[in-house]
Order: sequence, then C-alpha cells, then structure tokens
Amino acid sequence: MKLNKFFKGAAATACILSMTGCASDYLDTPYHDVIPAEDICKTTETARMAVLGVCGRGMAAPWSVGNMFPAQALMQGETGVSYYMGEIPGSDNFVNFILDSAPSWAVYYNMNEGNLSSGGYVWNTTTWTYAYALIAQLNEILATIDNAEGPDADRNFTKAQALTLRAHCYWRLLQVYAPRWEDSNNGEKLTVVLRELPGEPQNKAVATMNDILALCYNDLDTAIECFNNASGVKRQLHFEPTLNIAYGVYARVAALKHDWEKVRTMAHNARQGYRIATHDEIFNGYLQFNENEWMWSPSFAEIDNFIYGNWCTFFACNGTGANDHRYTNRINIDLYNQIPEGDERRDWFLTDEKLDGTVPMMFYSSFAVNPTTLAFNLETLVNASRTWLDAHKPANCTGNNAYQGSGSGDSATALIVNGAQVKFWCNGETGQNGVCQIPYMRATEMYLYEAEACAELGMTAEAQNLLNEVNQPRNPSYNCTSTGTDLLNEVRTYRRIELWGEGFCWFDLKRWNMNMTRRAWVENDITSGNIPSGIECNVAPSSNNGWRFGIPLSERNRNNFIVEPIPGELVVVPKD
Repeated sequence: MKLNKFFKGAAATACILSMTGCASDYLDTPYHDVIPAEDICKTTETARMAVLGVCGRGMAAPWSVGNMFPAQALMQGETGVSYYMGEIPGSDNFVNFILDSAPSWAVYYNMNEGNLSSGGYVWNTTTWTYAYALIAQLNEILATIDNAEGPDADRNFTKAQALTLRAHCYWRLLQVYAPRWEDSNNGEKLTVVLRELPGEPQNKAVATMNDILALCYNDLDTAIECFNNASGVKRQLHFEPTLNIAYGVYARVAALKHDWEKVRTMAHNARQGYRIATHDEIFNGYLQFNENEWMWSPSFAEIDNFIYGNWCTFFACNGTGANDHRYTNRINIDLYNQIPEGDERRDWFLTDEKLDGTVPMMFYSSFAVNPTTLAFNLETLVNASRTWLDAHKPANCTGNNAYQGSGSGDSATALIVNGAQVKFWCNGETGQNGVCQIPYMRATEMYLYEAEACAELGMTAEAQNLLNEVNQPRNPSYNCTSTGTDLLNEVRTYRRIELWGEGFCWFDLKRWNMNMTRRAWVENDITSGNIPSGIECNVAPSSNNGWRFGIPLSERNRNNFIVEPIPGELVVVPKD
C-alpha cells in the first residue's frame, strides 16, 4: 500500500511540478511528503517507481492549474516542448491560431523580437521549468540509488534510465537557451545552470556549454554501461528509456556539438532492432505505438492525456482545435514542392493536384479562398476537399473526420486550407479523451542522424545508402546520387520531410544555421507561398541573439549569480 501511495504521489507531483509558475518551486521535490527523501531509493522497486513518475506523467503535458494560464500549460511536457518550441517557430509548419486566435504570438513564432532574449516572455519560462523540474527529481534518485536494496540488474537498469533522462533534459535546455556550436567559442560560452546534486543552493552560477555537454556525455556513457550490466531486465512501458534510447539521446546531444563520429556511432547503435516504418505504419494516423519503428513515446493511457493539454486536442487533424477552433496545421508549400512525384509522403497533405474538379488557380483567387485566413470558401473546393479528407481517414480511427467543423456550414468553424495535414489523427472524443501522440523518438530519425553524420564526414556511399533505406520504401524510384554539399542538403531536406510535425524543424534550422522562411500567399500567383499576408518572414538564425532564448526573469530574480550585462551574454559572478 505504501508503494502504491508513493507511485501516485511521484507521478502526480511530477505533473504538478512541471506546471508550477513560481521560480523556486521546480527545485523542490514535493513527493517527499509521501516518502522521505532517504527512502525514495530504499529498494530498487521504489527507485523504479520514482523513475516511472518522471518519464510517465512527469513528461506528459499538464493542464488546469490556477497559477498558469492555458497556453503556458500546453507548452509544458515533452510534446509541448517539441511542438511549441521545436516545430511552430520553424519554416515548415504553420498553424492558424497564430493568425486567428493569438496574433500577438507571431512575435515569437517569427523569431524577430529581441524581447525574447530578456527572459520576460512566457516562452522563456516553459522549457526551463519543465526540464529543471525533472532534473530535480532525477538528482534525488541518482544521489541514493547505488544503496538501493535489491537485485544488481534492477538497480543498474533504473540508474541507467535516470541518467538517460537527465541527459535528455539538459539536451532540451541547450536546444533552447544555448547558442549554436559555431557561436559558442568552442563551447566556452555560458549557457544554463548545471545542477547534478539534490539540495544545491538556489544561487548558482551558469555553466559553459562544454560543462553541460560533458555531464551529458558522462551520464550517457554510464547509462550505457549500466544498461549492459542489467542482463534480463526489460522495460514494461513504452515511455521508459532503454539502451537504444540512451544511444539515441547520445546522438542528439552530440549533434549539438557537431561531434559527427559520435553521432554516427550512437545513431547506428540506437536503431538496432528497429526498422523503417511500412506504408501502413506511417499512414495509421500515429494512433498507436509502433513496436517496429517507434523507440520511445508518451503514454497512450487515457489517464495520461490531459484533456485540453493533450497534444492531439489541438494538433491532430480531427482534434477539437482543428474542428472547432480553426487551428489548421499546414505544410509550407515550398517544402511540399520538394517532395518528389511518386513519394507517398505527399499524401500526408491536402493540395491542389489531388482534388477533382478544381484547378490550381482556384487556390490563389479570392473568389475561392479567404485572403485573410486562406480558408476555402468556394463550395467546389470545400466539397472536393471533404471527399479527399474523408477518403484519407485511417481505417482504425474512431474519432471525428478531419476538419469537419461545426455550426451552420461545413467550413463554418473548421479551416480547410492548401497544405492541410492528415498525418496526425486522434481517437475518442476530442477535447476530452482523444488519444494520439507524436513519438519521442523513432528509428527513422536515427537513420537520418547517421546519414547526416556520414555526409559531414565525407562518407558519401554510406550516406547515400542510408538515404536510400529511408526513402525507397516511400518512393521506389528514389536513388541518391548526390555528393558533397548537395548530399548534405539532400539529407537535411528529407529529414524535414520525414519528421514534419514531430518537433524538430526549428531546432534543426538553428543547428544548421539556416533561415526560417515563410512566403506569403499572393492572389493569382500560383508560384507564391501559402502563408497569410502579414505573417510571412525570412529570419536569419543570427537574429534574436542567435535564436537563443533568455534565461527566465523569475530565475534571475531568485539566483543572484546570473548576470547578463549584454543581451545573450552571461558573465560569471564572483562568490566572494
């Protein structure tokens, strides 16, 4: 009974902790009121429960806490960070709430507002609070787990999981708050606070990028060793880290440093035992865990889906956001046009060439499209779109139809637009218990990391072969013959295509030093973009202090050792 009480407390408070708005709270570990700190890892069983609390509900998105407004709650959790930080600020995915419901958010999503570096915006706070909430709990576990009573294999497995999760959290922090490697003075620029022990003082100086990377490398080296010394122990739930995931996190961390040999080795190791998804697997709406290709994912249990804080509520094509709140996700047409004819991934998106009885010019004429939102208003377009959308609903989907809308007409509230996605669907009553999640990690991502590393290292044949493995199942006529810079660009393009909507775009553009570009829709110009006028942009990664978010003001107010005399540049404060 005591163990059950602990698990509920650890899991629930991991969720509550990540929702906290007060700066100092994320360093607390509130499950101590259920089991004392010294008993968290008294046995290997209680240690495992503690880790499950972190990687289960702790990594899920929270909702409905009085001291956090809804948007901030949605940005919490792993899928929240992936979507709101990794996806929407990038070039490739435009969601209409920027224009329709939250036009002021364009300041953030176009990455052209210097105030983001000041730390005063909500977007500065969410990733910081989320990551350090989990790190605080993981530090408690790691400080005592070596003395946990129980089998050595169980202890090694749980310790490896905790170390993998801590490295993952610091990777998230570096993605958002650190500069690109090229701008880091070989890693010597100050970035975030390094906390690796429980009970550390609130006042603590920021560490260099090298300090954080060194901790991640050390954690992952130890995690891999511990996993290998945990013979016979397997995970029971797909949101638990494994040896493959430790390798995968290692590849992600090393890519920030451009440590391409490490990336190549770790990505290769990570994908062992998995394969590229089949046609049926990538077109199933991401409705269920794919044992063959998905390595790590959120829980699909109804209890772990936080109603309006659930990812699918707003970003599945048949979620309440898409159907009732005009939150249509569309691919940037410039990326879509780079998907070759014959590549089945084109069928993730509604576009003009797919609709019977229509011509491309309809998509660029105000008589057929609302120039402000780009929603279809011509009955011919709406009806043709509805026919195509309904035909692309996965057979196993029990939820609503895509963008079906409500009110007096089919398009009264839903927006049907050029490039609307049908990659992500959800089951159940959207907004209440809709179930669908993007994966945390899948094998194809690792193939693409390995291909990128090979291209960077001049291993041309190896990179070409890896691209063929990824793309030929989607397009049988694909055969990579590119070399040099063209090869690297091809790897990057197919990474953007394959991982569209899964939380990588902005982070990848940042580490590649590539502009975030959205071209505006222009009436009667079928060569124009598909982004509403006024939201178009072409933003270099050098803007906004190198796309580096400022440390939250709340953290600076509580930590006297964080001083930023010049925006984006931190200095060490003497402790004397």
